[in-house]
Amino acid sequence: MSAAQSRKEAAIASLSTSVPQIFNEAQKPNANHRKHAIAMRKIQEQCALNSPIVSGEPHDIDHEGEVAFNQAVIKNINRILQIRKGEPHADRITRFISTFLQYTQQIDTKSVNGDEDDDEEEDEEGGEKMDEDEDDETISSRFIEYMLRHLLRGLPAKTKSVRLRCCQIIANSINSLGEIDEELYQELRTALFKRIRDKEASIRIQAATALARLQSADDEVDQSDGKTITKKLLWLLQHDPSAEVRRVVLFNLDITDETIPFIIERGRDIDAINRRVVFLKPMVELADFRDLTTEQRHQLLKWGLKDRDPLVRRAASKMIANEWIRHADNNLLEVSKTLKYFLERMDVISDGVVAEDMLHAFLDTRPDIVKSIKLDEPFWDNLSTESALMAKVLIKFLKKNKDDEKLDEVLPTATRLAFIIQNYNNIWQQAPKETEADYEFIMSQLLDIAKYLDYADEVGRRKMFVLLRDILMAPDMPDDHMVSSVDLFKIISLDERDFVRTIIEIITDIEELSTFDEDMAMEGPSKKFKINEITSIKTEAGEVDQTLLQKMLLQLKRLSICRYMLERTEESLQDNSSLYGVLNELIVPSVQSKEAVIREEGLHCLGLCCTLDKTLGHHNILLFAHCINNGHEQLQQKALMILFDLMMTYGVSTVETKLGGVDELRKILEQCVDHDSPEVQSTAVEGLSKLMLTRMFKDEYTLKMMTLLYFFPTSFDNEKIQQCLSYFFPAYAYSAAENQNLLAKVAVPVLLNLCDTYSDLEQDEKMAPPARISDMLADWTDPRKIEVSRIATNGDEEVDKGIQADVAYDLLKAIHNQTSAVRKTLVHMLLKVHIAEADYERLDKLKRMTDLITEQKPIKEAAVRNSFNRFVKSLDKYHAAVEKPVAEEEEEEETSTIGNENNNDNDNREQDDDDIASERGSIATGAMVTDDDQSIAEREESIAAKESIEDDDQPVAGKEAIVDDERSMTEKESDSEV
Repeated sequence: MSAAQSRKEAAIASLSTSVPQIFNEAQKPNANHRKHAIAMRKIQEQCALNSPIVSGEPHDIDHEGEVAFNQAVIKNINRILQIRKGEPHADRITRFISTFLQYTQQIDTKSVNGDEDDDEEEDEEGGEKMDEDEDDETISSRFIEYMLRHLLRGLPAKTKSVRLRCCQIIANSINSLGEIDEELYQELRTALFKRIRDKEASIRIQAATALARLQSADDEVDQSDGKTITKKLLWLLQHDPSAEVRRVVLFNLDITDETIPFIIERGRDIDAINRRVVFLKPMVELADFRDLTTEQRHQLLKWGLKDRDPLVRRAASKMIANEWIRHADNNLLEVSKTLKYFLERMDVISDGVVAEDMLHAFLDTRPDIVKSIKLDEPFWDNLSTESALMAKVLIKFLKKNKDDEKLDEVLPTATRLAFIIQNYNNIWQQAPKETEADYEFIMSQLLDIAKYLDYADEVGRRKMFVLLRDILMAPDMPDDHMVSSVDLFKIISLDERDFVRTIIEIITDIEELSTFDEDMAMEGPSKKFKINEITSIKTEAGEVDQTLLQKMLLQLKRLSICRYMLERTEESLQDNSSLYGVLNELIVPSVQSKEAVIREEGLHCLGLCCTLDKTLGHHNILLFAHCINNGHEQLQQKALMILFDLMMTYGVSTVETKLGGVDELRKILEQCVDHDSPEVQSTAVEGLSKLMLTRMFKDEYTLKMMTLLYFFPTSFDNEKIQQCLSYFFPAYAYSAAENQNLLAKVAVPVLLNLCDTYSDLEQDEKMAPPARISDMLADWTDPRKIEVSRIATNGDEEVDKGIQADVAYDLLKAIHNQTSAVRKTLVHMLLKVHIAEADYERLDKLKRMTDLITEQKPIKEAAVRNSFNRFVKSLDKYHAAVEKPVAEEEEEEETSTIGNENNNDNDNREQDDDDIASERGSIATGAMVTDDDQSIAEREESIAAKESIEDDDQPVAGKEAIVDDERSMTEKESDSEV
């Protein structure tokens, strides 16, 4: 036997120790997997090759030794298959297997390539070419096939840890498999398709990882459902309940035209990490953000920059500032041109808010670019929509960060900016329709820039004053220009009275305009107002009366300017007497107008005046109530908003008194909450939420009505109501114990009502299931979640930690009376309530009720009865752990003492004469009668409890008081007889 054969036999014989030793070293922290893979390869060669490795010579394969090596490795792999998820030692072994497969493939590949090079050299020299081996397999490929077939048998295993480890090894090793048999590949593919539907999320993660590494090279359709690997991954991305599975798909999905919409959709994922991944991985790898459509860019930036999570916002900002800017030829030497070029890829006119947020995030992330931007004279003379927006955002950014030095450098003087605004205003007035929108946008940005100027220069202030007056007097003026102009008047005015006086003068001057150019009359209003909304301007022939139309449009403009002024006024009407003139001459006639548009605007202005004067507001409350009851939808909505403003300003009691009591106010609010219009409904809900959160309005019936509305199918698709109440109920319940106590009173009646509604649902109606509703009600009434703060409770309010015992009592009463379908939901909620900290009286009350239910056995369903028994078991434990109140113990001890004295008296008097004995006998008989009376009282108490269950309308406390009175009467009779 040669030395090589001896070494070979020794290597095969030592497999039981050498391979486990390598696996043992590989599982240690900081293990060098490459070194252990080299050692494993040496053992593999010693076992599988008969001759030493000599370059250019074929290897003699020992199949028995190769099989022995494969079996030894698989035996050690089997040891980690039973290890559960999260064990780091098993995770290191799976990574080591991947490293070994990769290394052994590289060795065999180099060997094959070396043989091919030698063959080519022999061909060039004219030598004979060796016959190619018909079988291109190597020891590595055979080992991989052997291992894969073994792991495939473990994928459908019943034990989840086996399925997990098999998927994990395949996922880690899939890039190192090389070329495998087509039949084996199809088996692997089919098995992974099944595992992405596994009930365990960890297994789906590994299966998705493996499939993601096959997606680019495989577009074959699965015969079972007609989907490719990519489409299956997209299905997981949209529908998998696990955030980690969706995250793995996001990280590994190829970016194509097919996948981009689904990736952008994850910008609204419920998981914050997944939303951040969208901006960290796939969107960063885009070749050019222009590959996205305008709508896709708008959605992506809007969702990212407005996300509630600061980490998501930061990731979106970095994506824009560090990655997307490169797509616009990032040139910091001419940065203003670069930003302009960058903004040209955004639709700044239609997506102005998104573009502004994007630019602000860009400047915040790249302070080096901020220092490089220069706004010189040629810049202001050649403004475009993009450059105007950039200038406004830059100035706003510098003002916010208090960079006064840079702000003085880029901001023109007041006089200079006034001339710039005047120049572009003239261009806008004369611009053709093709460029009219562009110059209107530029004007809007310049007016916003003017708000950041210093008007200490009197010349510049006067110039701006005259310019703004001319702008407001112009017949063709968009609403946003009017708002900016009124804001600027507020800034440059000396004080508030000067501001009000100036605006009223402009309103009066507009009224005095009586002659207009015909073209101006037709061209201007059509850009701002909808003529179709004004119904009384047509003549008998059906033509529009231009004079009447112009007067109405001017009145609307005056009302709009007046509204913007009143929204920025804080002083009362008594301090601004000039407001009485515009109130009587403009606002009141507008409220009385027949035109709905004018009446709505006039009512809005009247409401603003009422918030400035309590007497005026009190006088017009009935008017607003009349509009709510009899007006059209838009008028009802405005009147309702005004009514809520008055309640917030002057208190709910003021409105209640004027309306004739709380019942009338409740009637109006109920009418609005039950309104057919979703807009009126959402306005009512929003106003009530504000009043109840501030604890200005406390009403059990209204709270019950809002709770029902939140879950009712009629409001299921009303996003405004759902969003408002989703915030309101947790904030309301956890902010004060008084709020939670009120919510606890309505919880069970609301649940019963909603259970009936759910059972009567139509096929096309949607509603949350009762079990979920009960979970939410139990969560809102949980006293452990109340945040007792000084702001919410003034530091004095105590939390009623046993409040859910009252909820449990209401549930027990309902369980006794309701049907089986409803009873299941009630018992489900019963297990969710927290009664461990309730006092003895409440627990004793619950125990008597559970004893009554246990005695009468109304629950017939086994599963529900088992759940109820679990609650009873918990209640008994809490009841036994709570001590009786001292007063009750003393009363029992006193009763026991009296009984003992009676017995002693009877014993001591047995030796008296017969008359005395008979008298004492009558006393003894009287004592027995008293005991019977007490047992009767207990039975009456039980009957009263039963009646309290059957009659929900009668307060239970009243019945318990009756029982207590009867007990006290029997005790008094006993005492008197004794």
